[in-house]
Amino acid sequence: MEYKCDKFSYRPSATVIIATKKKVDANANFEILLFERSTNTAFAPGHCVFPGGTFEEPSDECQEWMDYFKEYGVSSNQLDRLIVKEPNTKRTNPLLSTGKIFSREISLRITACRETFEEVGILFFRNHKTLKKLSSTPTFGEDFEDVNFDRVGWQFAVHKDAKQFLNLCRSLHVVPDLWSLYEWSLWRSPFTAEKRYDTVFYFVSSTKKPTLLLEHSEVKRAMWKTASEYLDLHKNQKIWLPPPQIYELSRLSKYSQLQNLTNHASYRSRQGKELLAPFYYKSSDAMIGVLPVQEKIVTCSRVR
Repeated sequence: MEYKCDKFSYRPSATVIIATKKKVDANANFEILLFERSTNTAFAPGHCVFPGGTFEEPSDECQEWMDYFKEYGVSSNQLDRLIVKEPNTKRTNPLLSTGKIFSREISLRITACRETFEEVGILFFRNHKTLKKLSSTPTFGEDFEDVNFDRVGWQFAVHKDAKQFLNLCRSLHVVPDLWSLYEWSLWRSPFTAEKRYDTVFYFVSSTKKPTLLLEHSEVKRAMWKTASEYLDLHKNQKIWLPPPQIYELSRLSKYSQLQNLTNHASYRSRQGKELLAPFYYKSSDAMIGVLPVQEKIVTCSRVR
């Protein structure tokens, strides 16, 4: 699905910043998941990115999800908590574009959960017990673990057909944990990009490092490191980070405690975030990214 903005088309998408606790050190008590895209992928091959992908309307915003939520006992009030009513920023309302069946703030979280499972095998979930405990207190996400869970088989099925994600949740008697995914930021691809996306960045934290199952047609390798470590690797040209990842990792590097970061992510999510649309300028030896509203430099990368 695409929607028009002026004369350009942008596809809605979602990505997930996953932070998990680690042993305390001098800098931070949490690590963040990044993976290196396979060179065979159509978008950003070889780049190190957060898990995520494109919104698929037939699978992520279908009436069957609403039917299943109702059947499972998810109340309308619980779903309503995911929607920013009056953003305290310049963020558009509704989010990115209007949902046809239900709010895009619900369906893009489904996209985020589905793509995370498809790419790295993590299934953030809630069962009846944890759904009842849902409160306004910032929460941590939990990966589904069960010795009888055919993670490999289901990942393959969801990769082939996005509609299988709903069937996966039905078979496990769970719902995707939409409530632990906090709206962190919104990014728009440059209008000069061959493929253009409007992407919601969600943040989720976990007290336990999830088990990874990499989908090798899309993922070459995965890493758990601190935000500062990733930035150092990029600076030393050991990995390649796209500009939004550089910007967000720089922001995340200011935090040392996972609980404080999670509390702030919950607060940010309630405010609604403004769409960031950087402009890029090419000099003789560098590419400079600028956010026009804030007049801040996003990144300055040497032309390779």
